[in-house]
Amino acid sequence: MSMILFACVVRVRDGLPLSASTDFHFNQDFLECRKRLKVLSSILAQYPSRGTAKGRDLSIHFLSSGDIACMAICSSNYSTIMAFCFLEELQWEFAASYDTTSIGLASRPYAFLEFGL
Repeated sequence: MSMILFACVVRVRDGLPLSASTDFHFNQDFLECRKRLKVLSSILAQYPSRGTAKGRDLSIHFLSSGDIACMAICSSNYSTIMAFCFLEELQWEFAASYDTTSIGLASRPYAFLEFGL
């Protein structure tokens, strides 16, 4: 089945996770992909504003703008266009809900967990 399995919002400068979906999958491929997402989130400032890291069964899509980046783990057969549409909407909603000052001052992971992904 093609779908988005996990989504998160991170701070670009240091990869601090600000919010994330709470539905977790615990198969080995997913757990390995989550590890790659964590590493990628910590170095996003070195990459262009949007990109995809493709795996065999799962892909990581990311979209960054300003202080935040939205990231998603999707089945590899999920439409890249649909993944970026989702990330754009997520980014817009998050930016509309939280100002850059509160994002910059966040000091703990998942400080904005109440933001429903």
